Amino acid sequence: MKISIITPVYNSQKTLERTILSVINQIPNSQLEYIIIDGGSTDGTLEIIHRYANKINIVVSEQDRGIYDAMNKGISLATGDIIGIINSDDWYNDGALKKVEEFFRENPQISIVHSPVKNYIDGEHLSTFVPGKLENLPFKFTVAHPSCFVKKEVYHRIGLFDLNYPMAADYDFIFRAYTSGYKFQQLDTPLASFSLNGTTGKLTNKLKLIQESRSISTKFITQASTKIKSQHRVFYINWFLREIVTLPIKYFDPFVAIKIKGFLRHKIGKLSSDEYGAW
Repeated sequence: MKISIITPVYNSQKTLERTILSVINQIPNSQLEYIIIDGGSTDGTLEIIHRYANKINIVVSEQDRGIYDAMNKGISLATGDIIGIINSDDWYNDGALKKVEEFFRENPQISIVHSPVKNYIDGEHLSTFVPGKLENLPFKFTVAHPSCFVKKEVYHRIGLFDLNYPMAADYDFIFRAYTSGYKFQQLDTPLASFSLNGTTGKLTNKLKLIQESRSISTKFITQASTKIKSQHRVFYINWFLREIVTLPIKYFDPFVAIKIKGFLRHKIGKLSSDEYGAW
């Protein structure tokens, strides 16, 4: 078995070294291929990459059309059986790749592995995202992309990331894989850590993410019942309004919403929203 890890990067000199170290310090039994796709950085990113050049198999540095274009380039170059993608402000947790390879060896029928993800903001642990039910994908992205490891044959069959969705192409890809019948498995141990200081974590991008998610999910429910379509409309109206209402709170103290949810879970148990992923 061979594992290919791809890191798309652009002007990430403050965080890239941690990402690189989290990859090259993994000790899987399988062969490890590390690919970095740089979008033509103008800060100290390339110097950091060159510092670890003997541990990186492929480096591409050229202008691209965004993060998913960089991912697509990396996937096209990857020669591994399993592909993982970790962004330049995220990182793998210790022992992640060993857990992944062991699971794939023991469960060859599984095509995509994913897990909970630890969330950080400004270096402080905020929460742990627990994936929601896959059957709720018609409403929302219920898994965390940094934790996903995908057999390369899946990309060969259903295609790469759709660049029409600069914020939510990972949702579109996972949804296509799910509707194509590929088998998923969630591991209990968080494989990756996610920085909410990154692109999708910025509050200014939330509404764009909702818009793209609605567009993606709508494609897949065109043949659904009137009831499901109605639930879908209500879901997105509520999501939009919830983001608008909580935006000031999250801006001034991003921990408040997490604390409130934690308090409610302690009092009443799981929240209905947890079925779509619990933060």
